[in-house]
Amino acid sequence: EIAAEEWIETPPDLKLDEDMFVARIQGHSMEPRIPDGSLCVFRRNVVGSRNGRLVLVRNSELADDNQYTVKRYKSEKRHTEEGFEQTRIRLESLNPAYPSWDLDEDSDKYQVVAEFVRVLG
Repeated sequence: EIAAEEWIETPPDLKLDEDMFVARIQGHSMEPRIPDGSLCVFRRNVVGSRNGRLVLVRNSELADDNQYTVKRYKSEKRHTEEGFEQTRIRLESLNPAYPSWDLDEDSDKYQVVAEFVRVLG
């Protein structure tokens, strides 16, 4: 369930659309780019390559506030006869004091919910 905590005015250069939403980010793993407690804009329905982008990921096996995380998405692929096949997907913290990890092969466990757009404040 989603409920609004507060209303804020967005910067004039930010053009919002129906695929965007704002979430408060807790933690230090993405500092300095995303400070603890920041309000951040995200865009649902990520299109194109996610490689190198900051994404909001949901772990469906967790039921608490820790089920969501923001990380840099890194994908490694190899060429096959049919095209390309992903061999590794890694979620990376920007802050080296925090762990990064490879996604499990169970593709249903993790879902990329949205792409990071910017910090509001």
